[in-house]
This record gives sequence, structure tokens and C-alpha cells, in this order.
Amino acid sequence: MKAQSILAAVTLLVAAGTTFAADTNEAAVDQAFRNTGSSTLTRAQVKADTIAARKAGLLDTNEAYQDPAYMAPRAKNAEVKAQLAAKQVKDKTAQ
Repeated sequence: MKAQSILAAVTLLVAAGTTFAADTNEAAVDQAFRNTGSSTLTRAQVKADTIAARKAGLLDTNEAYQDPAYMAPRAKNAEVKAQLAAKQVKDKTAQ
């Protein structure tokens, strides 16, 4: 019985050890990224390239990284105005 418990414990430790072992491919990629050296571009050049790419539409935009110009207030259409008015009336009657 004692030997069986020890064997089970060792098996679990080995399984846990392999679970936490580092992926060698991931480590190699990380090391290669660190060894790329410093950039030859200045900060101003990087900014200019980024602005040019944004104007050309080459950068992806999404909800998290959207340019503030896209978030400018828009005129509300009649349906939105009606929903807003109905909500305000509902809120007043609830009080």
C-alpha cells in the first residue's frame, strides 16, 4: 500500500513538472527577439511612418485602438432621438 502511494505521488510530480516545463520553441523565439539589436530609425521617423501608414489605411483599427478622429460625435437620426425621448419619459415616470 505504501509503495502504491509513493508511486502515485511520483507520477503526479512528474506530470506536474512536464506541465510547467518551458516550451523550447517559445524560448528560442523570445531569445531571437531580444537579440535583434537596436533600431536604426529615430523616434521622429517611426512616428512619421506610423502616420503615413494610418493615412494610407494600412493599419488595422478596432474598438480598443481606434483613432480619436473616428470617435467624433455624430448627428443623431430620428430613431435614436425617439428612443432617447422615450427613455427620458420612462425615467421621469419611474421617479
